[in-house]
Amino acid sequence: MLFIILFGAMFLFGFIENVKGVSYPLIKTEFNISYEQQGIMVSILSLAYVLFCIVGGVLIGSWGVKRTFFLGFVLMIFGLAGTFLLPSFIFVAVFLFVVSAAFGIFEVSTNALATQIFTSKAALLMNLMHFFYGAGSSLSPLAAGFVALALSWRNVYLFSIPLVLALFLPSIFIRFPKEKEQEEGESKDKTKKVSFFSALKNPMVWVFSGALGLMVSVELCSANWAGLYFQDVYHLDPKTSGATFISAFYILFTISRLLSGFAIEKLGYLRSLFIAAFASIFVLALGFSLGARGIYILPVLGFFSAIFWPTILAVAMGYFKEDAPVMTSAIIVIAGAINSGVQLLMGLANRFVGPAWGYRSALIYAILIIFALFVLRRRQRHPYKGLS
Repeated sequence: MLFIILFGAMFLFGFIENVKGVSYPLIKTEFNISYEQQGIMVSILSLAYVLFCIVGGVLIGSWGVKRTFFLGFVLMIFGLAGTFLLPSFIFVAVFLFVVSAAFGIFEVSTNALATQIFTSKAALLMNLMHFFYGAGSSLSPLAAGFVALALSWRNVYLFSIPLVLALFLPSIFIRFPKEKEQEEGESKDKTKKVSFFSALKNPMVWVFSGALGLMVSVELCSANWAGLYFQDVYHLDPKTSGATFISAFYILFTISRLLSGFAIEKLGYLRSLFIAAFASIFVLALGFSLGARGIYILPVLGFFSAIFWPTILAVAMGYFKEDAPVMTSAIIVIAGAINSGVQLLMGLANRFVGPAWGYRSALIYAILIIFALFVLRRRQRHPYKGLS
């Protein structure tokens, strides 16, 4: 049941998060807000996500995984209900903030729970877990479009509440890892010996974060910048060519997360990451060298970048062992901050160097992944002994 709840939560996370592709334009139209107001709302929602990743990491160290996981469900239900009920743009934005906060809590708590229950074949199971996120993300725009067309964008959020309850209610009665030991009077859960802030003092947390931050940046570069690249440089229509590009990218991305875990278990985790990084460099270099025809090559990046996040977290799980729930929470937060910085640099490259160079700079960050993995491999030779 824990596996069902975890995989279901990842599907739900992807499904509700990507409703925005349909709801955000309709919110703008209904409330007649400006692009500036829309941009401010999106920026604040992104900030809420990052902020509550930090909150989630702190709470896992003090509350434990189960209570933090529950908080994500409660915030999600509250935010979805408020978004449906309240009539003005300000109130809708406030409750979308709550939904984004729930996403931040879910981000760290689902990965923390995974570190506790994926006791073998971690890379296979982590990739499979994130496949469900991709499946939810793929289904969400179609379902949201259908509901919004028949009813309204508000009903998309309303109809998501029963899905949340279907996972939340059973999880109340299920024992999470190590609850039984605590009930029998054994020592406090080992994951609680490490706080979020003490995790930040561990150098290996920063090594993992640097590698993961670069990986996330390369993974997201296509979704964030490819459409503008092909529109501004090669004058391709983002509504047709751009949409097809992103669709192909995420189809390959989702297929990879479903299937690649088996190969990763045979090849080894770090070796697989090196292969994926070198393959990403090759795809980016070839795609950019082909000019406009690169639109047929660059989506392949999705297949290789898909393994980055779950596989490096599987490496971290093996390294940090009992302390992995809190340590990986810190890694996720720092990596998110690094990705935000890299995306800003890509935007600045577009502005000051030229519209072709934001997306193309992803090749530099893909090369840096190789260096980060070499550092990680060297530092990993020194076993983790816990924090004093």
